[in-house]
Amino acid sequence: MAERDPRTGDPQLDRVMAEFKANSRELSDVMGLVGDVAGEAASPDGKVRVRVTASGQLTGLQIDPRAMRLGSQELAEAILDASRRAAEDAARRVMEVTRPYL
Repeated sequence: MAERDPRTGDPQLDRVMAEFKANSRELSDVMGLVGDVAGEAASPDGKVRVRVTASGQLTGLQIDPRAMRLGSQELAEAILDASRRAAEDAARRVMEVTRPYL
């Protein structure tokens, strides 16, 4: 089946439609790149490692067996701190990916 000619006969409208189509494709490409972004961080002692998506969703958590000697509150704080820093890392990476398009 032949593709329909997208021209309208109005040069200005044709230009606007072509720009919209190009921008839509570019936006789709950027969204794909953002979807691949992940942030990572570790506790200062390296006993807790966290990985999050661009939106901050936790996708990975590694707890070194030595961390089990920490109190529950200290372990919870290490996980939360690493998660926060991983989210900051992801946000920084999103900015790097999207900067050329802004």
